[in-house]
Formats: sequence, structure tokens, C-alpha cells
Amino acid sequence: MQTSLVKIALVSSLQVLFSLTCFHDVVQAASGKGFGDNIHWRTLDDGKREAEASGLPIMLIIHKTWCGACKALKPKFAESKEISELAHNFVMINLEDEEEPKDETYSPDGGYIPRILFLDPSGKVHPEITNKNGNPNYKYFYSSAEHVVSGMKEGQEKLTGDASKQGHTGDEL
Repeated sequence: MQTSLVKIALVSSLQVLFSLTCFHDVVQAASGKGFGDNIHWRTLDDGKREAEASGLPIMLIIHKTWCGACKALKPKFAESKEISELAHNFVMINLEDEEEPKDETYSPDGGYIPRILFLDPSGKVHPEITNKNGNPNYKYFYSSAEHVVSGMKEGQEKLTGDASKQGHTGDEL
């Protein structure tokens, strides 16, 4: 009898642990990871699928938890109302630590961080969309919300079709 109760308790504990692990994964995918929980963030695969289906361009941010420049950008980015508003015209992808793709396409001028890249709805990186106000040696490094907004406006102008100008079609009922 006691062995059965121990087995039941163990199975119940494992089920709870599994459920919490799955919940954590879902929350992490949806989390802004410091860049703003008010923005609808996607994983790389989900974001590429959504962009292709919706016709919206992608804004992709690559960062690391240990990076000082990333930590400095996070509150500026998260607190910017203009970034939050412009985000509706993009599929927003937030990649942290090991989520960074190994493909060199995502490191057009090096692997420094943070990097912000703009992709068309088919998932092609557009290396010509850079931080025009930043260091020319680190074209995809943005250190202020104002610079990010400029990049987003350029990306929207160069990469949008009719679907993007109207925002996310999925946001409306």
C-alpha cells in the first residue's frame, strides 16, 4: 500500500514538473527578455512562418544575457512608445543566448551584440538596412531607442507592402 502511494506521488510530481517545464518554455518564447513584454515576440521559426503568411517584414534582435551593451539597450527599447507602436508593422523576433542562429547570414559584418536585423517577409536579411547614426564598423548595433526607431522606419519603408502598412491583419477580429 505504501509503495503504491509513493509511486502515485512520484508520478504526480513528474507530471507537475513536466507541466511547469512546458509552461516555462511558452512563457520564455512570449517574453520580451527585457526588451518589452508589451511587444508580441516570436521565435525565429514561428516569426518566419508568420511573416511569410502575413506579408509583414521581420525585425530581429540578437542579444546575450551577459552583455553589458544589451543590458543598457533593454530599458531604452522597452520604454519607447514609438518602438512599441512601430512593432505592429513587423513580426518581432527576439533571440537570446543559444537561440542565435549559426548561419552567417545573421552576422553580416560580425558576431557582435546586440544586433538588429531587418528581413523581408520571405525571411531574407536586408543588410542595407543599418544604423545610419551608429559606428560604421558595427552597422547593426543600436545603442538608443531613437536609432532603433530610425532603423524601423527605414525597414518599414523599404520592406513593406500593403499588408504591412495596415499593421497585423491577425490583430483585428
